[in-house]
Amino acid sequence: MEPTNITPSASASSGFNWKDFFSFRTMITLQIIQIIYIVMAILITLAALVSIFSGGGYYGFGPMAMLGGGPVGGLIMLVVGNVFLRVWCEIIIVFFRINKTLNNIENNTKM
Repeated sequence: MEPTNITPSASASSGFNWKDFFSFRTMITLQIIQIIYIVMAILITLAALVSIFSGGGYYGFGPMAMLGGGPVGGLIMLVVGNVFLRVWCEIIIVFFRINKTLNNIENNTKM
């Protein structure tokens, strides 16, 4: 888990601290976002492969119906879907990193 360094913890060297967890000093969202990214990337890739190899019916597969499905729709889903997913996850992680940096600045400027 990645601590946000809001307050110095005496047990930081001992690993996970339940007190910090329940007071929201330890952020778990970064790990959750990374897990969500992996799962969603696998699902997008599998859906794209199904669309590519489904025979290219007129109605396509799922959201690719408007693109005609088949190989073209599947390739678009594979590339665009994974890129948008990556950008979305990176934006969320950037917000958490900004928060962590601001907390570090605040802790370093206290007298």
